[in-house]
Amino acid sequence: MHFAWGQEWMGSYNLHPPTLPWVVAGFLKVFGTQNWAYNFLTQLNFLLAFYCVWRLAKHVLPPLAAVTAVLLLAFIPYFSIFSMRLNHSSMLIPIWAVTILLGFLAITKGQYRYWVGLGIVAAIAMLTKYYSAAMLPGIALYLLIFREGRQTLRTFGPYLALILFILIMGWHVWYVLDRNVGTISHVADYVGDDFSMRLSGLRFLAAQTLYLTPLLLVYFVTRWFARGQTAEKTERRADFDGSNGKSFIMWMFFFPLVGTAIVALVAGIGVSSRWGGPTLNLAGIVLLLLWRISPESRQFIWIFRSTAIWLVGLTSALLLTGAASYDRDMYHFPGKELAQEITERWRSEFKRPLRIVGGGYVAPDSIAFHSPDHPSVLQHLSYRWSPWLTASDINQHGIAVVCLDDDERCQAIAKQAIPGLVMEPLIVHAEPRLFFPGSTRRVYYFFVAPNSSTAAFDGVPALSPGGSANE
Repeated sequence: MHFAWGQEWMGSYNLHPPTLPWVVAGFLKVFGTQNWAYNFLTQLNFLLAFYCVWRLAKHVLPPLAAVTAVLLLAFIPYFSIFSMRLNHSSMLIPIWAVTILLGFLAITKGQYRYWVGLGIVAAIAMLTKYYSAAMLPGIALYLLIFREGRQTLRTFGPYLALILFILIMGWHVWYVLDRNVGTISHVADYVGDDFSMRLSGLRFLAAQTLYLTPLLLVYFVTRWFARGQTAEKTERRADFDGSNGKSFIMWMFFFPLVGTAIVALVAGIGVSSRWGGPTLNLAGIVLLLLWRISPESRQFIWIFRSTAIWLVGLTSALLLTGAASYDRDMYHFPGKELAQEITERWRSEFKRPLRIVGGGYVAPDSIAFHSPDHPSVLQHLSYRWSPWLTASDINQHGIAVVCLDDDERCQAIAKQAIPGLVMEPLIVHAEPRLFFPGSTRRVYYFFVAPNSSTAAFDGVPALSPGGSANE
């Protein structure tokens, strides 16, 4: 889906702002639209986060402890088990890390280049996912509440960052409103009076605490094994005087976590526990600030060994058991084989590249990704959902419509668009390979010839996030 969006290079999309689709499409256009390249991008995403966390940790922790602060993140599921997923929440993990690092450097060093970077990256954070509104006010409030932050307000740096942020976000808001894209209005889907929505903030906070449990267990179990080897003078709690920037780190760790719970409870905003990855970026640093490790302690060695065992064991278990892909179409769907079959049939019939593909879930996006023609996608057969396409585009280039055998909505819309249509069945099979058990799916398809006006999708509504028609 992200590739299908991104290759259209729009300023925003119905569900989310444009950063992730742009990154996915741009990266794959350079390195090739292959599964390995996409998986490589998912890992680069987290490597950037680890690098930024390490850079930040170096300013407040000894070198060995700074590395340990990064290693400890491996025990948080977002940074290990879920790292194979590339979505808007996972992309926020490195972007929030960069934003907080630049905020720290801007406040502690005061150089204009850091304020410029902060203003730009803060806007990129919002253009990745609006949930960044849970983090960015924390920086603004730190500048107003804490003495070190207030001192920066005597310089032009914070105002320069604010100006850049407003300019970029102003363009985004203008783009969305001018083209009637559903990005901003989609926020309303998370607001309601349902009491369960208010409780979602507390569930969010509880879930992040649960995700932190493995990290805390490893830290304190290794601390117990290394007991008696830490000098008393190094066990005292860290000094959080703002002059060393540690108060900023503590504030930026707790503010998004607690703030999300409070806002959801008070305003009735439904939040998902899966959004919490970026809020835990600083968990390792905060833990090492609260409970220091002596440079002579063997706890570092225990943590290093535990991390290595965990990563090797986890990776092996996920690959060998198939747990990473259990019951998920994104891993089991024979998209490459479907794209090859549909593209070959289209080229054989019309002697030209496939320019547009449409349908419901999974199938058309997979074809756009794997087909050498990389056609544009009429997602859910709706122009309102896919504003990069018009009726004249389909009249000129034609369209291949592909519906899953159990996607009744897609089949019904196709038959309504072309009365008397009979869709052809197609069974697609992917052979089993190493770490892949194979897959077979049945689809229905039909082709609308180029330079034809037989398809009429003008009245098809967009879909709500829950999958129902959204007028």
